[in-house]
Amino acid sequence: MRRNIETQVAIDAPLDVVWDVVVDLDRYREWNPFIIEARGKAEVGQELSLRMQRPKKSEEEVHKPTVTVVERNRMLQWSGIIRHASIFRARHEFLLEKNDKGGAGGVLLRQREDFGGLTMPLAGGMVWRIEEGFLLMNAALKVRAESIA
Repeated sequence: MRRNIETQVAIDAPLDVVWDVVVDLDRYREWNPFIIEARGKAEVGQELSLRMQRPKKSEEEVHKPTVTVVERNRMLQWSGIIRHASIFRARHEFLLEKNDKGGAGGVLLRQREDFGGLTMPLAGGMVWRIEEGFLLMNAALKVRAESIA
């Protein structure tokens, strides 16, 4: 069983500024309401430690995904599993592209998460709260990048 989430936000900032905010994991605690602390480097093969606060949940969670793709100014991807990939797996992507519609500059940022595994039928509410977290994170990332630009 699989489930996908995708959110997007238009950001009025140069591509390299948005990229730098996305990959500066050590500073997530300064602006990110969803991934409230991140440790590690945005380098392929690196294990990250992500402390997350899902909307409407009081407890925090720590996930330890591995960075799987880094394409400067285009994509950051990490993947993780719980116990075994057949039980629960997730792949998260930040996708950046120039946003030149209507003559405006800036970036279109997409966040995508692909979930799979045998436990997916039990995870419906969790997935909805994650999508809400992405929306909050997108808004905060937009403010952060635009304030730097």
